[in-house]
Order: sequence, then C-alpha cells, then structure tokens
Amino acid sequence: MLRQALSLIALLASSPLQAACEGPNLIAELSEADRSTLDALVASAPYPEGNLWRAEKDGTTVHVVGTIHIPDPRLERVLTKIAKPIAEADLVILESTAELQTETQRRMTQEPGLVYIVEGPTLIDRLPEEDWIKLRDRLQERGIPGFMAAKFQPWYAGLVLAIPPCAMDELASGGAGLDAMIDEEAGMAGVPLVSLDTADTIFDLFAHDPMDEQIEMLQLSLSIETDEAAMFATMLDSYFAGHHRELWEFSRLFASGLAIEEIDALFDEMEQEILIARNLRWAPMILQHLEGRDVVLAVGAAHLSGETGVLRLLEEAGYKLKPL
Repeated sequence: MLRQALSLIALLASSPLQAACEGPNLIAELSEADRSTLDALVASAPYPEGNLWRAEKDGTTVHVVGTIHIPDPRLERVLTKIAKPIAEADLVILESTAELQTETQRRMTQEPGLVYIVEGPTLIDRLPEEDWIKLRDRLQERGIPGFMAAKFQPWYAGLVLAIPPCAMDELASGGAGLDAMIDEEAGMAGVPLVSLDTADTIFDLFAHDPMDEQIEMLQLSLSIETDEAAMFATMLDSYFAGHHRELWEFSRLFASGLAIEEIDALFDEMEQEILIARNLRWAPMILQHLEGRDVVLAVGAAHLSGETGVLRLLEEAGYKLKPL
C-alpha cells in the first residue's frame, strides 16, 4: 500500500518477527533495468551505506548509529558493538527518548482528538462504503475492531496499515527497537540522554494535513494491493545489510511504478517532511550538543545519507568519518 511504500524509512525493521513476516526480497527480484536505475540512485547520494560510524574532531568522538524503531533479535548484536561507546559517552542523543515516548502516550490519552475523531462524522461516513469495508477488514486483521477503527484519524489509520498483520503481535508484545535498547543501555550506565524531537513535532509530522487530504491519502493507500510481508521482510534485509539508501530509493521506485497520477510529487513531499526538513531542524541542535563532548548519536538509518543527512552534516562541521 502507498503509506507503507512511502513510510518504510519512518519505521526503519531467522527471528520471531522475520519468521512471521516471511516473503521474497523484493529488491532481489528487480529486473536488470530497474536494478541499474536503483544502483544509480544509490550511488548519487553521499554516505549511502553503513549503520555504524565513528566521527572524530579536536580530540572528541561521535559514534553515529542508524537505527530501526521496531524489534528484532539481531539488534542484540548491534547493541553489543556500541555498548562500550555508550558507557563511555558524555551524552547520548536520540531521535526520540523513552521519556518523550511516555509524554507522547500521555498526550494521546489526555488529548484523544490527536489520534481519534472526537466529533463529527467518523470514517464510516467520510469514506465511500467500499473503502470503509476494506479499511475495517484490514484493521481487523491487525486486531483492531471496527468500532474503534471508525474513530481513527485518517493519518493514524494509515500509519497502522503500514504495519503488516504478521508483525503486529511482536510489536504489541512490547519488543524494543534499537532506539529503546540504546535508551535503556544509557540509563543503566548513568549517561544523560537528550531527544531531537518533541511530542509536538511527532504529531505535526503526520497529523498536520487537513482532513480532506488525509482522507485522500488513506483512500490511495487502500486502493493499492501489495505483498505486505514481503515488503516488511525486504526492509529488514536491507537494514541489517546496512543498505539504508538502497531501501529508500527502492521505495521511490516502488511508488513510481504504481501508475498513480502525481505519485512522484507525493513521494517527494513525504521525503521532504520525514527526512529533509527534520534533518535541517536537527542540525543546529546536534552541533550544539556535540561541542566538546564524546557522544553517541542514534537516529533512524534513513537520516544518515544524502546532502542533508547526519553524516554530511558532521563532515561539513569538520569531523573525520570512518565506517565501523
């Protein structure tokens, strides 16, 4: 579905989750022509590969970690590699700390209108009957009853649809993504943490569009059929191979191949909001926190590459970078 194709990096996840979400690697199944196009797109971006980096400047060290926000047992091996830098750091910078996530949950409880339709027509009335039935059935596959689904804000319904049914049990069980694991490791070592995002920026990222535009995007997502498990498995394969830029550009190719009018413009808008604008907003905060400190900087893997990516930011700030 479109929301999944456009939001792969926002979620950037033989394990319980992988076993449940079995499917072919969609990148491996590309035609020779599409593979060449993908390789060219990846090669044009600065720092397209590698989830672990060391950056050094004036006697200080920054360990940069590209993360995923969903659980997988293989993340334990990643955490082992960075446990020592975390313990020795003066500061750990995360995209979103556990404290921020608690605050976000509190906001959702105290301000239900952030994720639910609290007045006016529900999705039953806002969507054509055919689309509502399709949405209801797909959310029921994810364990969400129809009466609750009807009250979801359209952006929130789309976000839930981005997670295939085969992954819902693992996520619902409270398994931790790499961000949460780093947060816990820093807490045990007594290392202070700071978050780049706030609760407001998290909600603004997804919920700022007018209701009619959210409905249009949700309908577009519902109109597209794809192998959700295979898409999810492909995302996991690419992450653990360190191919974060390849995954992003593949999602662009996938979206472009849907033959839907204005799809390229929609993808570019999503990229601007999820990646570029956030990177630019984070940049001054990151540089301020790094000054004179040894730091572990952990953000979603998609934020590492590109002209506005975190690694380019460090390079332009005078850091010498080395992949680990």
